[in-house]
Formats: sequence, structure tokens, C-alpha cells
Amino acid sequence: MDPAELLLRDALLRRLPSKPAAKVAVVLIDEEALRAGGSWPWDRARLAALVQGVFDAGAKGVVIDLLLPEERAGDALLARALERGPSLLAAGMDDSGEWVLPNRALRGAAVGHVSYDLDRDGVVRRFSSTKERGGRVLPALSVAAARLGDPRRPVPVAVTLRPGYRTWPVPAVDAATVLAGRPAEALRQRIVFIGISAAGVGDRFVSPLSRDGSPDPGVLVEAVAAEAILSGDLMREAPPLVDALLAFGLALLGAFLTEAPGRVRRALAPAVLLAPPLFALAAQAFLKVELAPLAMLLPLVILAGLARVRRAGRAEGDARSRIEELERLQAAQAALRTQDAEARRRVAHELKTPLTSMKGLAQLLAQFNLSVEERNRVAGMVVSETSRLARMVDDLLDLERLGLRDFHRDARPLDLSALWGKRVDFLRAGTSRAITADLAAGLGVLGDPALLDRVLENLVANAVKFSPEGAPVAVALREAEGWAVLEVADRGPGIPPGERERIFGRFARGSAQGMAQGLGLGLALVAEVVAWHRGEVGVLEGPGDGSVFRVRLPLVRRAE
Repeated sequence: MDPAELLLRDALLRRLPSKPAAKVAVVLIDEEALRAGGSWPWDRARLAALVQGVFDAGAKGVVIDLLLPEERAGDALLARALERGPSLLAAGMDDSGEWVLPNRALRGAAVGHVSYDLDRDGVVRRFSSTKERGGRVLPALSVAAARLGDPRRPVPVAVTLRPGYRTWPVPAVDAATVLAGRPAEALRQRIVFIGISAAGVGDRFVSPLSRDGSPDPGVLVEAVAAEAILSGDLMREAPPLVDALLAFGLALLGAFLTEAPGRVRRALAPAVLLAPPLFALAAQAFLKVELAPLAMLLPLVILAGLARVRRAGRAEGDARSRIEELERLQAAQAALRTQDAEARRRVAHELKTPLTSMKGLAQLLAQFNLSVEERNRVAGMVVSETSRLARMVDDLLDLERLGLRDFHRDARPLDLSALWGKRVDFLRAGTSRAITADLAAGLGVLGDPALLDRVLENLVANAVKFSPEGAPVAVALREAEGWAVLEVADRGPGIPPGERERIFGRFARGSAQGMAQGLGLGLALVAEVVAWHRGEVGVLEGPGDGSVFRVRLPLVRRAE
């Protein structure tokens, strides 16, 4: 389906009324839980204690949205905890398309797959009820979770399910609360999904309801899908014949309008143009059927274009100007195609590197009898390459989605000093490198906190990457003539003056980067996020050596 069609359907979906989820809840392993319980991955004894706590809170069933294929100490504890009630574990797929199943010690629990079907724009709107690999058929995790709540519910085989996404939000409790034994009434008599939401860990997806187009933790998407199944909030696509009949009817009305007097045409044209989205909205709201509003609108657009061309043909001057306009459009499209081909070539080349590395590491694990230490080291390298590949894809998606967002709709007042102060503390805790911070207090701006965090994260990560081992990174935030000014200084090789503007373009890499890995999208994302916030970004020569990246954002108030 065309991406524009998908985006229009999402927009219509967000106009429909929603209601809170009543049958599922989630327990999130977030940053607070990791600070309280230790870095990820947790040992099986801690996961067992978390499952025990969820059942103690009165959960009707437990779904662990984590892949647990390795045998670990404490598996027996986790297996006993899962035996307290209905339970479900996640299974995934490896690069060869084979199932990645829970280890044998945990096979007493039911298993469901977490393989989603992404649309061409990278958004999760549908999934297969079952999938078969190597002679083994597994239900989707959300389908199997719905059966925990209703054991008599049949599992549809090889059916594409489309959640309506109208049961939102899902009650969420952080894992630290459960492990501390504090009351968690939101979990009582619900199917409870356990998954990770901490930044940089676990899978994330964009759904039609993701706020500002930012990815949500996979466990939240799974929980929403299970709630949709249990509450009957599933959509079905209208047969093509229905779309065709509606389009034909609108085309007949459009043909009448093209020949109608000007006053009649002006009076009825808005109603006819609004008919496709209104039909689609009504069908989604009352019939749970998805129409194709663009398909219905296409005949009207064609008729309007033909009528316009016919009127334009009456004057030779107008015809000539339209030909010139078409030629300009054709030239612009050719330039865009050239740029797109170069971008695809660059992306394919860069993505091939981690994929080749992961393939070689997988062959090493499969073909050689390695010691436990060597297997763990190679497995860690596979995880590192996978994370690198995921970051590349996330950067590409983030850049594409940013252009679809409206600043006046999405930006909100926030305390930039407090926001970046917390982020510096988080970044400092994740590295042995000294990160100094001199942040003026109370600087307020209009913006999106998640996007502004990405700006600081990317600049600090670049400073750490290109500075010598042990060299500190300095972060400063101050007020200057109505601007909030961020400066991130490193001790790296510096950036030649001729490259200081070019490095902020997509796929651009400075000569000082040498063989550094990446797509060259980090600074492009910084530049586009800052521009979206009506700000400016640049790079200066450091006072001694290295570079100073400077970001200026319009200051709207003193936060205090």
C-alpha cells in the first residue's frame, strides 16, 4: 500500500475515540529499575523474583517479552515462578529464519513469536496470527497472551491481524516497584507483560499511536495488540470491489461537477472532496473496516486535472507555461532520483559491513568448538554489531519522520537546563570518560524533550569517539542575547574550515573521521532537529585543540 495511504489511515485512526486498556498491563524494566537492580541483562533469579511479585500482585497471567535462549544459573527458579499461573515466553527468529526458542529449562511455559510485519514506512500496523519455520508453528505473542485471558479463544491460523489501536493507554508499572513489594493494583486480574523500556536496550517499534513518531518499547506494542484481540478491536480491510464502487460513484459525481455552472461547482466541490476521508472515518469507527480514501479520491483528482488541462488549452500562453513547469518538475525529479540512488548505494554499503561481521561471527559459533569464555566473547560481539545495525536504521527512520512533524503542534515549554542536566548525568554514568558540565539553571525553550536529548547524546558521543583516550569532554549551557547556547568541546583532531558546514549534511563524513564506522547521519540528525526547533548549529575551532560544537535555541522564558 502507498505510504501516503498508510499515513492518511493513521491520521483518521487518531481522530477516533479511545478508551484505556482493561484486560492487560505492563511491567517495564526502565532506567530506574536498572539503577536499583543492576545493569542489563539481569540474572534469572532477579527475573524469577519479578515474576513472583507480579503474581503476588494478583496478575491473571504473565507474559515475558524477552528472549531467553541461553541456559543460565537460576533457570530452575524462573521455571518455578512461571508455574504459579498461566505464563508465556517470547520466541524470535535469527538471520537464517530459524526459531530462537526459550532454553529447555523454561519450556514448561507456552511460547509465542514476536515477529512483526513492518509496512514500507517502518510502522507496525499488522502481524501474522501464526508463523511456521522448520516444521514448527508458533502463534503470535499477543494472540497467545489473549488465550491466557480467555483459554477457549481459538487461534486463527496464518491470518493477518490489524489491531484497531483504540484501547490506549495501557497501565504500566515499573519493575522497581514490583521488586520492592510495593502495591501495584494496576496489575490485578490482568494479563501482565514484562519487558524492557530502558534507553538503548530492547526492541522498539513505531505504531500508528506512537507519540510524535518516536518508537515505543516492543512490549507496549505487544500489550496493545493483545488488548485489541481481547476487546474485539480488530480492523479488516475493505474488499477492493467496495473501494472501486465508491470511487466509481464519486467519479460520476466529479464528472457532473466539471461541467456544472461555476456557482454549483464551488458549492458542492468541498463536500465531494471531503467524502472519501469521511467515509473512511465512519467505516473505521462503526464497521471496523478500512477503506482506501486515496483510491476513492483518485478519479476526482484525474477529472479535475483533465478539466484544468482543457481550460488551460484554450490559451496558448498558459499551455506553454505548463509545459515549462512540467519540464522543471521533470528535471527536479531526475535530480532527486540521482540523490536517492546515491543515498541507497551508501546505505547498502554501510549496512553490509555489520551484516557481514554478524555472519562471520555466527559461522564461528556454529563451526568451531569454542570455550565458554570465547563463546561469550563472540556472542557479545554479535550483540554489539546488531546494536550498531539497529542504530543505523533508527537514525534513518528518525530523519525521515522529523519532516512530517509540526513544530507548533508538537513543541511544548520545557526546562532545558533540567532536561540536559539529567541527560549529562546519565551519559556520565555510562562511560569512564570524564564529562564536565557547566549548565546555567532555569533556561526555558519550546521543544520536544526526546529530540533535544538526541542532540546532546549525539554531540557528546562524537566528542568521546574522536577525543584521545582519557581526554575529558566539556559540556556548557549558558544564556546569550535571548538564546540558550550549548557548547560541547572535545580534544579531537579538529575539523578543517572547509568541512565545517558540509559535515551537517546527510551521509557526510569529515576527513578526520578516517575509517570510523557509521552512515554519517549523527550530525545530520542534530542539524535537522535544531532547525526544527528554530535554532542554529555550527562548529568552531577549540581554544587549544579539538572542536567546539555550538547549538543555539530560542530562549522563551526563565524556567524558575
